[in-house]
This record gives sequence, C-alpha cells and structure tokens, in this order.
Amino acid sequence: MWRDRFNDSRNWMTNVFTRIYRDDEALVTPDDSGTGIVSMLLLRHYSMVYRDTIMPAGYIYGAATARGVQGKGHMSHLIGEALREACRRGDTIVALQPASRRLYGFYDRFGFATTFYIREERYTARHRFTHDGAQYIIEKTGHDPAELAAAYRRLTSAREATFLHTEDDFKTIMIDSELDNGCIVTARSVESGDIVSMASASASSDTISVREIASTDDDAEAAVLDALSELYPDRMTVVEAYPGGNSPVSIFSRGMARIVNVKALLETDAAITPSLRQNIRVTDPIIPQNNAIFIIADGKVTVTDYDDKDVKVNLDVDIPVLTAIALSPSRTGEIFSLPTARPFMSMMLS
Repeated sequence: MWRDRFNDSRNWMTNVFTRIYRDDEALVTPDDSGTGIVSMLLLRHYSMVYRDTIMPAGYIYGAATARGVQGKGHMSHLIGEALREACRRGDTIVALQPASRRLYGFYDRFGFATTFYIREERYTARHRFTHDGAQYIIEKTGHDPAELAAAYRRLTSAREATFLHTEDDFKTIMIDSELDNGCIVTARSVESGDIVSMASASASSDTISVREIASTDDDAEAAVLDALSELYPDRMTVVEAYPGGNSPVSIFSRGMARIVNVKALLETDAAITPSLRQNIRVTDPIIPQNNAIFIIADGKVTVTDYDDKDVKVNLDVDIPVLTAIALSPSRTGEIFSLPTARPFMSMMLS
C-alpha cells in the first residue's frame, strides 16, 4: 500500500523506509478478510523541548487509505485510535503536517489546531550572502550524525519549543536529503572548531529550498546560505525560517498539533510557574480521561470530575482551543495567565 499511495522510489524504500519503519509505531485497519489492510499510519516517537522541559511527543506520518475504499471513515477511525494510543504510551502531544491545504479541515475534526508556522524568506538568484569567509570552514559532506544532533540542540536552544532530532534521525535526514537532490551544509568556526551554523536543503531546477537553518548569528547564517548558492548556482533561495516567539512578520502554517494528555501538559506548566493558579475544564470527545476539571495550584495539578459543582472554573475549553493556547507565543499565554510556547518543527519526513 505504501508504494501504491506514495509512489516512493525503490531507493527510498530501501534506504529510508527500512530505517523509519517499526512494528510498534504502525497502526492499521484490516480489511474484512483479515488478510490485508484498508488504512495505515505511522505514529512515530519524538522528543520535544517545551520551555526548557523535554516532553514525549508523537508524529503522525504516512497516513493513507487504500484506493477504492476512501471516504468510508477508515482513516477517521484510525486517527482516533492513534490519538488514544499516543496517550496510552505517554505522549503529551501529537503533531502532523497535512499533505494538502484541504486536509487541515479534516484534522480539525479530531481536535488538531494549527500551531506550527514558518517565516518564509525569498532571495533571487542574483542575491549575494555576504559574510566573513575567513571565520568558517564550510562542510557539505562527511558529516557526523552525532555531532549534527548535538549542534542542532545547541543552536536551537533559544527556541521556545521545538522538536528534537537524534543521531539516528540525522542519519535518516542525510539519506533522505541526498535522495531528494539535497544536502546538509555546516559552517564550523575556525577559532573554536564548533559548528556555528547548519542548513538542510533540497534543490529543483530553479529553487533552493532550505527546510531548516540554525545559526549562532546572522554572519554564520549567511555563510551556509552562500555555500548553498555556490553548490546550486543560478537558483532562487527560499528559506523556511523559525518565526520567533512573537515575530511580527508574516508567517505561514507548517503543521498541526493536538494535546493527548492534558494533565501532563498542565503539570509542565505548573512546574514552570509554581505560582500559577487555574481551574481548567476540558472537553475531549476522543480521549475520555481528558474530560475533567484540572486544578493547578502550588506547582501541582489535581483532577476532579468534569461536573464538580464545588470548583469554580476559570477557563472552560475544548481540546483544539487548549492546544492553540498552550502552543502559542508567550504574549497570548499572558491573556489566559498560562505559560505558553510557540513550537517549531523541521526536517520531519512529510
């Protein structure tokens, strides 16, 4: 079914699919005979930084329904199962990147909110990225995945919330990039020897698409962009950049998220802000244990019945609204007296 629905090359199936596929992350709906499947998805494990706290997260990838049986509710059933499974295995949120604009509306029905954004920067083929070239050693091949993972975490540490990539993730990213006519370029400081800038990009006949860029400063960022323009000459450069916590410039949607364990998320908030006091009632039609009143006080969260009349509720929300609040810039959180963080994800298989 994967080959039929996604038309990935044999090279990709051999070199990437075998790296990312795990039985314990695969959810399927069997057909009536029990010998085949009518829908499938991968619920991949990730870690996500949320205001300096590491939380477990799921990522839905490769969701598809067999030809001829679409529109019969198979994927709707499977998405619900995936969300409940994510909660059971300990994830706090689940994220995904819809394959098309119309699918944002489909995932809305399951409590997902659009929370991941990019700031798009466009440069013509004639643009020159000026920088102090004497400061850097540019590396376009031969990267050590472990060093890339460590450098990525260091270079993105100032972000409010972001998906992390392990050494094994970077091995996969490097293979996937190469098969997609792309690469990872790094700039290493001549003085310290550390990686001070990195970019992951792919190229078409007329465009360099930079899917992630992380740098210590603007000069180091210009160094890797200049290296990409030399590697792929006479092409415009499109950078999908981190939008920043309260970025005032135009941003574009990249993906969606959904809270699957409300108590775990609010416990993180309570630990971040011990003075926080809120009584939040949540409605969740898919995950039963999220239907409750969550009492935040003294750095802890207690749970009481959804209809507890003895508790004065300060905030009464459903799951997509709570997700949109929790995963928003800090200035939005101030309105609701909650610590919040705008998340970012990049270099995810999509």
